[in-house]
Parts: sequence; structure tokens; C-alpha cells
Amino acid sequence: MASEYKDFLRDLAAPYGHYRQSLVLTSNKDNADKARLAIDQFIQGWEGLATRYAMDPPTPFAGMADFPAKMKRAIAVGQEAQTLMKDAQVARAHAVLEEVRYLLWDMRIKAHINSVADKANDFHESMEVVLDQATAAKSKEELINVWTRYAAWLLIKWDDHALAEDLGPIRKEFDTALMDGRKSITAYLDALHSGDVDSAKKLAGGVKNAYKKIWALDPK
Repeated sequence: MASEYKDFLRDLAAPYGHYRQSLVLTSNKDNADKARLAIDQFIQGWEGLATRYAMDPPTPFAGMADFPAKMKRAIAVGQEAQTLMKDAQVARAHAVLEEVRYLLWDMRIKAHINSVADKANDFHESMEVVLDQATAAKSKEELINVWTRYAAWLLIKWDDHALAEDLGPIRKEFDTALMDGRKSITAYLDALHSGDVDSAKKLAGGVKNAYKKIWALDPK
């Protein structure tokens, strides 16, 4: 019989927390020592998780033949990141760690799990496209074109967070973050719409912070 998903989420909380901490800390080379510790904790915790559920996958993943391999893959990613950290390749370690986020995303989508974590993943992808396109814009007209092409998409992806089905434990904090974030994103898009290059650069940080707040609220 498959194990309960709620039990899996409970056991996932600590190693996933160390994973998120690893991802945050490797975004800044000044945090290298703390990052190495967090990665070690992530690996150790995930090893226990993978062993615990290797022969007893939680219900949503019971039909996933490669579930044990996917769980072990996260450990390999952590080990690869730690090797890079020992060589002071912090940025590369961060990029390597990103695979775990996509690994879990793929698993949940295939299991038809409607998670705020994956709504955040969706928004992150659209955010990166818009910010990159806006940064590359060389004129007022090019910036306005970015707004024309992407503004509605970015807002839709932001509002999609509210459709997640696991918001219960974080509802109060989530509602505040969603509302505040929308204000930041709207202000940024208004700058794009007006072709204001300087304001767009200044307001881009608010968009990133809005995403980070939602991502940090993930109840898992």
C-alpha cells in the first residue's frame, strides 16, 4: 500500500527547507561557508527521505515507476553542488541545485498536484523572460514592446498563485504577499508601458522580491 502524502510532506519539510536555504545562500558567494553547511544538511536529510519512501511511495506518486530514481537524483545533485563549492564555484553550484526544483515540479505536475510551489515556478519562468527582455531593451520603443508582448502574461502568472490547492496553512501571509506583490509588478509594468528605462531598472528588484516572498511561503 502507498504511504500517505501528508506524511511524505511532513518528512519532506526539513530536507526541503535545507534545500531552499542552499539555493538562497549559493546566490551570493559571500555566504559560501553557510551554503556548504546547508547543502550537507540537505543531502543528509534527503538520503533519509529517499530511503524511507523508496519502497513505499506516497499515494500521488505510487504509479511513478522511476520514483526511487528521482528521489536519489536529488541527492546526486546535492553532491555535485558540494563538489563545486569545494572548488569555489558558487555560481555553478547554484545553477546545479536548480535541478531539484524542476525535478519536484515535474513530479507534482505528473501526479496532478496543484501546488503553490509550482505556481511560483511558473511565475519565475515568466519573470526571467520579462526581466531579461526589458534589460536588453535599448530604447523607449523597445521597452514598450516588451510591455505589449509580455505584460498580461506576467500578471496572469502572478494571479495564478491564488489557484493553488495547498494554501490553507499559509493563507494569511499568502494573501498579503499576493496583494503587495501585485502592486510591485503593476508598478514595474507601468514603467515598461511608459518606456521609462531608468524606472524599470529600479522597479525590477520589487518584482524579484515579490517572487521571493511567495516562494518562501511554500508550506512544504
